[in-house]
Amino acid sequence: MISVTRSQREILRFIVGYQAAHGGVSPSHGDICAGLGYASKSTVNRLLQGIEARGMMRRLRHRERAIEVLEPITIPRATDGAPLYFIPIDRAQRIAALAIETRRGQAA
Repeated sequence: MISVTRSQREILRFIVGYQAAHGGVSPSHGDICAGLGYASKSTVNRLLQGIEARGMMRRLRHRERAIEVLEPITIPRATDGAPLYFIPIDRAQRIAALAIETRRGQAA
């Protein structure tokens, strides 16, 4: 995987999860701001430009919500299979570790 910053990785995860939850529709800059707690759409735009420069996604210019993620990104899922695209990465990792511990405890 191409090296990206933590913020860029969170945005990629958010986009992939949002698309999975909304039938392939990409989030708007406002959706990303609200979902990840950014105060400014320009911050989101700057991060998206960095991701795009690294070749991990592309956007169609002058088209709203036209984002295509080009690299495989894994997202956490609920037990019913619903994407959990709004959980911060650290929390998602703790949830995954807890799930593994729980499975190990059930197997014993």
